[in-house]
Amino acid sequence: MAFDFNKLKSDIVSMGKDVGDKVSDASAVAKVKLDIHNKESYMEKQFTELGRAYYLAHKNEENIPEKEFFRPIAEAEVEIARLQEQLMTLKGAEVCPSCGKKQPAGHTFCESCGAQMHETASAEEAATSETTSDAETATSSEQL
Repeated sequence: MAFDFNKLKSDIVSMGKDVGDKVSDASAVAKVKLDIHNKESYMEKQFTELGRAYYLAHKNEENIPEKEFFRPIAEAEVEIARLQEQLMTLKGAEVCPSCGKKQPAGHTFCESCGAQMHETASAEEAATSETTSDAETATSSEQL
């Protein structure tokens, strides 16, 4: 009995086709799973934004059923404000002479009210500028 190479070739081609079909199926399944995951992530973001909007719209109301969820958020907001204040202090924050709010060190104007942070520095600069201008005027008059 002779070995049938044609049958072997046919079997190999058939197995290759079956493997190719299974890979295509697995790829399609992976793509659908990824699409599902992306839609679920999108929904989570939308729910988060909806919750944020609801909280902001109703956080000052007393008689709403969800009020129990508001307390931890409000406490976290207070803690964040405290930590931001601590961070500003560690960074050498300065107090605005106009509104009293802390500003990052080195700012020329207050981020809250727009007031100039260093009035003395600008007054000194103006005085120096006037003195220099007066001296230049006097020197030019003497040269004439």
